[in-house]
Formats: sequence, C-alpha cells, structure tokens
Amino acid sequence: MKTIERIGRFTIAENRRALYLRWWNSHAKKTVTERLHATTLEQVRKLARERMKVVVDRTETIRPENGDDPTFGEIWLGFEQDKRKQLAAERFRLLENRRDLYSKPHIWNVRMSKMSPALRALVIGMEEGRIRPENAKSKLKTLTSNGKPRLHPNTIADIIGSAVEACALAKSEILTVHNPPKIPFIAGVTAPEDRDPKGRYVSFEELGLLIDACKRQHIMDLPLLDIGCGGRIGAVADMTGAKVRLDLGVIDLLGEGFVETNKRKRTPIIPVTGPMGRILTRMIAVNGNGFLVQESGGPISKGARNFTQIIQRLVKRAHSYRTSDQVKRKVLEPTEQGNVNWYSIRRTFADWLDERVSDAAISAVMGHFEISSRTRR
Repeated sequence: MKTIERIGRFTIAENRRALYLRWWNSHAKKTVTERLHATTLEQVRKLARERMKVVVDRTETIRPENGDDPTFGEIWLGFEQDKRKQLAAERFRLLENRRDLYSKPHIWNVRMSKMSPALRALVIGMEEGRIRPENAKSKLKTLTSNGKPRLHPNTIADIIGSAVEACALAKSEILTVHNPPKIPFIAGVTAPEDRDPKGRYVSFEELGLLIDACKRQHIMDLPLLDIGCGGRIGAVADMTGAKVRLDLGVIDLLGEGFVETNKRKRTPIIPVTGPMGRILTRMIAVNGNGFLVQESGGPISKGARNFTQIIQRLVKRAHSYRTSDQVKRKVLEPTEQGNVNWYSIRRTFADWLDERVSDAAISAVMGHFEISSRTRR
C-alpha cells in the first residue's frame, strides 16, 4: 500500500485506487486496515478522524508531561466514546454541539485540578448572559435581570452535568488523581414534573391540515409515524428497518442496545398501530434495514435538517389551506398553551389515550417501561 498521509500512529493509504485507514492494534497484536469510502483527500481525512475517535485508546490523547493532571480536552475522548454508544443519534449531536459551543472555548485547556473554579466561572458567565450562542437565529426566551438573553437554567445544568460526568469517568479510569468537581449551584433549575409542556394540544382538524400541507413523501412520513406512535420526532427520524418487526407487529428497540435495570429511561418495544403497518411496509421495501425516513441526500436524521423549522414551515403552509371559518376560529394559531410543534402531537396523543385506555396501555404504545403520567410528559 502507498502511504498518503500519517496522523499520529494512523496512516491513510492507497491501494488499487481505493483509500484505507491503517493502524497498529496493540491488543490484537496486528495491523488493522479499514476501507474509507471517499473520493477526495478532504473527505478521507474527515472519515479518518471520525473513525479514529472510536478506535483510539483514550489514554493516547493525554500528553506525557501532563501526567496525572490532564486537561479537560484530553480526557473528553473517553467520555465521548462511551456516549457514542449510549445516546441516540440526535442526543449525541446535541452533545457534540455543546462541546464546540461551550466546552472548547471555555474549559478545554483547564487541568483537572482547576476544574471546580472553571465550572463556577462558566456557570456565572452563562447566568449573566455573557456565555451564550452567538448565532443570530438562536431564540433565547430566558432573560437576565437587565433583560439580556441567557441560557435556561436547565440547559446550563445539562452542560455542566456532562462536564462533571466526564471528569468522574476520567477519575474512575485512573486518567487523573483528582476527584471530579461538584456541580455548582444553578438558580432556577426545575424538576421534569414541574416544567411547562413544550407545545399546546392540537385537534384532529389541525392534524389534518398539517398532513395536507406535506408536499414531499419523506416530510409526510414524519407526522404520520409521529401520530402513529406519539414518539419524539428525533426517535422517529432515527428509526431503521432493522428495528421494525412487522411479523410481530412491533418496533423493537431492544435489539439496538441493552436494558439497564438501574436506569430510569430504558429502551422500549413499541406496537405497530393504525396505518403505521402500511407506511412501514412501504418504507422497508425501499430502504431495507437502513434508515426509513430518507430524503434525496440520504437519511433525514444524518443531514443538517432542523426539525423545528420543518414543523414551523408546515404550520405556515397549512394556514393557507384554512377555510374562512377556520381562520375565525384561529385554527393552528398560538394560544396561551404555546405554539403548535412536534411535541404537540406527542402531548395530544397521550392525553387522547388517557381518556380511553389504561395507563399500562398508554405507556406501552408510547414506548415507556415506567407507568406514570410524569414519564408520559
């Protein structure tokens, strides 16, 4: 093989016009070679770096001179490797996004011995509105005392919690001798049961208008599947043919991971109900075991799709389909409960079932193990 480029102990090589990533596996005592399906060197570099994040040993990122006091950026890889296996795709993308927005600019080069004051400073900066997304499109509804946009306390707690969890993992794997920092006090954090619902209820009339507003098949598949199972939109977009067992009439998510008895959230089995069977049969016939919701560029969940933007455009388009009577009744317009969004479908789905079937049936259809109204929210 012809060496094209070296990245540490990894090598990008070419053989018979095909490109490969090669490295020495010290555990198996052999050289591993994997083909990279790309045509340009830039694409190969990107694929190689993504693959390296998975296979590289988490101790390799720590510089020898840092010893038992590595930086946060050096211990992050191990945390990311674990979360890549544990989190759903949309949740992992959120983790990566927050890493780039908050961790890299503010705590990436902080040593483990200095993490406590660094996290306190990060929390203060977020609470004061100095540290927040710079994107002009970001709509922060939480304000500081002087009216400046800032991150919501629950978002701050989630970001800081991930940082503390990464430090705890580094300590448990003896990458550092320093104990993980405690989560600083964050004013205004609310428990899940105390939080306001994210969207208002929708009527069947409004759902019909939304479906009529879908002009493309993959866009129509999203609300139809969402109505069918009341799932979170990210989970619907990530659904693969391998998860669907039409012979048993279920969407089997257990095969995608494992059940942890000490975790509140566990992977569910969801029954195929209503028109979902016909929709899933069509999608599996086209996409096989791969991602079911596809657009022209590939799986909709893997692209740069903004699901909030999709539902907002559907609502806007559906407004033009309203009759004069529906306009007078303000169908699909915001109310005191909030706007119409993807969560509206999930919320309406659960409450509609609540009037007709048992809690056990609701939790089963929505993919919950724990049977409680708190979980259904």
